[in-house]
Amino acid sequence: MVSVTLGICALIEERGVIQLIKEGFKEGVNEVILVTPNKKLAKTVQMTFNNSPSINIILEGKREGKSAAINKILRRATGDIIVMASADVRIKKGSIKKLVKKMIDEGDNVGAVDSHVILLDSGKKFFNKVVNFTWTLHNLTMMQLNNNGRLGHVAGDLYALRKGLVSRIPAEVINDDAYIAMIIKLKGYDVLHEDEAICYILGPQNPYDYIVQRSRVLYGHFQIYKILKRYPTTFQFTAFKRPLFAVNIFKRAMKHFGAAGILYILTGLLLEFLAILHASLYVIKRSSPLRWKLAMTTKNLFT
Repeated sequence: MVSVTLGICALIEERGVIQLIKEGFKEGVNEVILVTPNKKLAKTVQMTFNNSPSINIILEGKREGKSAAINKILRRATGDIIVMASADVRIKKGSIKKLVKKMIDEGDNVGAVDSHVILLDSGKKFFNKVVNFTWTLHNLTMMQLNNNGRLGHVAGDLYALRKGLVSRIPAEVINDDAYIAMIIKLKGYDVLHEDEAICYILGPQNPYDYIVQRSRVLYGHFQIYKILKRYPTTFQFTAFKRPLFAVNIFKRAMKHFGAAGILYILTGLLLEFLAILHASLYVIKRSSPLRWKLAMTTKNLFT
């Protein structure tokens, strides 16, 4: 019988962690590994679950960065399949089971399975629409690349990987999820997308947080290219390599948003340019903080 480890990295998302652990146990998770520098959060989890032996809490002396936390989970996990979940997501019931089932049903050549990530903040403000449009491009790209057998990326919000394929992430890597997917793909394993395994997140609620979040992601993509000589299979890099593919994705997104989509994409491009400039500062300085600024408005689900 396949055993499953649920790995969670958390800073301040107390309610999110408790919800994830409860849902994980309901869906047959055998063990939970929680990595956090937050003593209060660790104590709350211990009290809530009566010091359950199935919950392994690794308390960091200080915030060391997500890759360091992921490495602790990879070393400690005993499950055949490791499900990684961000502490600031809300998952639809049954999604963990669906990730695991997809991996089992599709065979031993599947190394990772990504979830379908949906933004909860579909508000009426112009900026919300911009974020939703850019996220729609991302989701459509992931689904189409999956259909074409070319997917080589997972979102870090909720995904599953086969134990043993990735034993360690370089400590300086910012995009741990993209790095893991690329390593798995380079080893000859498939990366799949499961549309029915759904998790919900909050997108950035203002331009500042958008730029903070995107600059971290973009710098992480630069790192991955520097280390692996490959770019992740995201919309931006797919557009450079396969412009006709990107045009078709854009057309499909426009059907959801209508003519206003032109304004959303133009605003998105401006924000992307500013994020590139911000990320470029670290490239020029040849330095990268392991602890990036938090996009705090993306944490409002559970804080």
